[in-house]
Amino acid sequence: MLQDLEGTVIQTISGKKYVLTDMLAETAQGVIYSDASDKLQIKLYTNGDSIQQKKYLNKLKWLIAEDYPKQFIKPLELIETPYVGYVMEKKTDFISLNKLLIPPQGADFFEWYNQKTGGLRRRFFLAYQIAMQFARLHDLNRAYSDISGNNIFVDENPALASICITDMDNIYIPGKNFDNIFATSRYMAPEIMNKKFMPDTFTDDYSLAVILFELLRIGHPYVGDLVENGNLEQRKQAYSGLYPYEDDPDEIGNKSSQMLPISIVTSKNLRKLFRKTFIDGKENRIKRASAREFSLACLEASNLVMKCSTCGAWHLAEMDGDNQYVCPWCESVNDEPMLIQFKDMYYMPRTYKRGPTDVFKEKDVNVFVLREEKNTVTNNYISNFYIKRESTKPIKQYFIIQDRDKKFYILNPDKNELYLQKAKSEKKVPILDKAIEIKRGDTIFFQNMGILEKEAIAKNSQGLLFRYAVIR
Repeated sequence: MLQDLEGTVIQTISGKKYVLTDMLAETAQGVIYSDASDKLQIKLYTNGDSIQQKKYLNKLKWLIAEDYPKQFIKPLELIETPYVGYVMEKKTDFISLNKLLIPPQGADFFEWYNQKTGGLRRRFFLAYQIAMQFARLHDLNRAYSDISGNNIFVDENPALASICITDMDNIYIPGKNFDNIFATSRYMAPEIMNKKFMPDTFTDDYSLAVILFELLRIGHPYVGDLVENGNLEQRKQAYSGLYPYEDDPDEIGNKSSQMLPISIVTSKNLRKLFRKTFIDGKENRIKRASAREFSLACLEASNLVMKCSTCGAWHLAEMDGDNQYVCPWCESVNDEPMLIQFKDMYYMPRTYKRGPTDVFKEKDVNVFVLREEKNTVTNNYISNFYIKRESTKPIKQYFIIQDRDKKFYILNPDKNELYLQKAKSEKKVPILDKAIEIKRGDTIFFQNMGILEKEAIAKNSQGLLFRYAVIR
């Protein structure tokens, strides 16, 4: 083992030297040390013979030559002797995702979930970012093979939502065996646990779904009360897929009384994707929801939360059976939130035996809860979630909806083309320098609708015409 290398000087293939200081972690493959500058960390492999060590090095050379999404922390320098390993950037002010998956012993759960770790809104947005990075990796026909809370890091500041992913040596091309694939049993797909398949993008999708489920509900999808109160063998069987999904409507014997209820911390779309993965996709891999499906559903959910005016917890803006917006944490009744609903207008020319028929169709595309803050809109989407540390380019805003004393006003600081049609009015007023109050039923247009005559549309257009938004 290599636990006693503090103070050792390590030289990379390029000739750079680093002094090992504190040992940060011990993994299935090796150990990770900090370097004396405290800006880098060094991973050294401890297992395997000389042949295996050479395979590690060849894979590292392959990895360092490839392009990957920027949130994946790439090897910077390679080490060949006397130990095989690599140097990588050390992300300061980041913590393991495990800190958001496992409540500290003795902690107040409400405070930990809603204040210490940012609450449901941040968790949805972190889930979106995590899923999107693996979607982009899958676009490159690469699998990660060991998605777990140990390898994903998030900003320790609960007001920010940056992420990074380490241990890139887990990445490989599906179908190509590198002989050094490791995974965490809690997140392994059943076919990996049962040794029927090698890891690939489908097994990644499963592992990702488990991580997102845990991030939102604080529990494993197959570990209901039946397993939680059982023995270690039952838990292993649950990871292998031998127990029903906790939210399976046809198999209610493994419900959980310990994790957060699915109805209060997941959107309807997310519930569908989880069922798709953990029921339909348990044995049929191709039926699992993809990383991109999860990313878009999590982003959508992050836009559908409201903040309780009593306890301050974020929760989904959904009416109960009494048509009230009740906070699931403190049971306070909140005022109905104001929403902005984006809509697309389509022109679909159809030809029948009796002649052409012009058809105009509307489609709801995105809806957002307007909040008591600066609601910035860019490209007709809300973009004021969290400031990322790595973001250097300013957001190019299209317009702003600002809360002022419980009323909302629309502003157009960049003087973009923008028109407001008040409820029960046919007049479309240009939004220029002055802030204008908006109310339910008002419509916002992003182009001058007066020039869109039906005859001109019929001659020159087909498909999507324009996007507009309704306040409701």
